[in-house]
Amino acid sequence: MNIKQASELSIIAFLEKLGIKPSKVSGDSYFYHSPYRKEHTPSFKVSASKNLWIDFGDDNYGGKVLDLVMKLKPGLSVSDALRYIEDITGNSFSFHPQVSMEKEHEHKIVIRSVKAIGSNPALMDYLLHRKVSTETASKFCKEVYYSIGDKKYFGIGNKNENGWAIRNVYWKGSSAQGISYYPGDGKTLQMFEGIFDLLSFYERNQKEAEFDDFLVLNSLSNMDAARKIIADFPRVNLYLDNDIQGKAWTKRLLKDFSQCTDQSGKYLGHKDLNDYHRKSKSVGMRM
Repeated sequence: MNIKQASELSIIAFLEKLGIKPSKVSGDSYFYHSPYRKEHTPSFKVSASKNLWIDFGDDNYGGKVLDLVMKLKPGLSVSDALRYIEDITGNSFSFHPQVSMEKEHEHKIVIRSVKAIGSNPALMDYLLHRKVSTETASKFCKEVYYSIGDKKYFGIGNKNENGWAIRNVYWKGSSAQGISYYPGDGKTLQMFEGIFDLLSFYERNQKEAEFDDFLVLNSLSNMDAARKIIADFPRVNLYLDNDIQGKAWTKRLLKDFSQCTDQSGKYLGHKDLNDYHRKSKSVGMRM
């Protein structure tokens, strides 16, 4: 089994192979007690349609099956983890099925309104939790009010080339996938996996990075679009996540583009830059 095959495995089916069943199922969402730590209230969620898991009780850590195994068995190498997955699943792999157009339409996100940051107390608390100021968030984000079916929600949104990437304390998703590019003077590109990594970077480096260009992937699936932008810059700093997929893409970009520099060592031991920013005492440190 390789990494691509592992990423296509159904997380729900894999958990069932481990004897782990959901405590609650609500539409597309399957809620579990975290399989790798003790908790009383189930805060481990799997999206059936996106085949992604997220643990709200573990700093919103999440990913695919391989990422889960690395949390379950932290001493394993990637190759050992792949063998473990193969041992668990046997010869008949349960791959994640493609979502039908009907199902996709059923869960379509409809944007109802967009407002400036600062009018919603719940979102202000969320920014405070992520240690991001209103001023910084306002430079890159908006309050986005949206519906899924007949239910209404709101979140912090950053505009991408095709729609909005949206997140709140309970959920993250998008009305349409795409990169978010914020042009500067064209000399240095700072590249991030998620919007809160950019916001964390800007909180710490506002004066030094005032004229830099910024690119947020919003999803690693948007890497092809990002590569076209990377090619035009003499210097690119990579701030991807310290997980398996983030490290794999960093390694590939370093190989393909000589102007790229890996900056993930600056938040080593943390899932991503925002995780480091929230837990770090030294807020004024140049990244």
